Amino acid sequence: MKPLCELAADMKSLVTATLIFLAVAMLMALTYLDFSHIGSSGGPLLTVHDIAATYYGPGVGYVTLLSLAHIHMMGLSSIFFMVGFIFVHSSFPIRWKAALVALPFCGFLVDVAGWFLTRLAYGWVYLVLFGGATFVLSVVTMIALSLYDMWLKPRTQIAAIASAQRYTPY
Repeated sequence: MKPLCELAADMKSLVTATLIFLAVAMLMALTYLDFSHIGSSGGPLLTVHDIAATYYGPGVGYVTLLSLAHIHMMGLSSIFFMVGFIFVHSSFPIRWKAALVALPFCGFLVDVAGWFLTRLAYGWVYLVLFGGATFVLSVVTMIALSLYDMWLKPRTQIAAIASAQRYTPY
């Protein structure tokens, strides 16, 4: 695939639609998470206690957690790959791209580890929050930066970055 800024209009349209669709899907997933966990601890707003109530003690069994982890990991790997594949074709520095494309995978592994650990001890719920925030923010950042790079970044800036990257050893 060509760099994002050099894509033809039809390809830019496809990539843009894909990124926006995935961003809306992530927003819907966060909304579902909010509505499905809200009030678990008795209050009207989503809290750390609501999330912990889902995983701590008898809230959810190990078989259910394994099933949820499997389904989420299979589905999210596709999303992380699509967004990451698009982002690596941006004009941002290679080191930043390499770090950012790996971050959602790492964040989700931390999130899932937190599910199982919170089942054992309430305090691990913060691992769930940290991992979840990491993977969501990294995907949102890649989507935003990809759209910026494709549509808004001045071409002179892109040419200078691309030229510098050609002569930088990997």
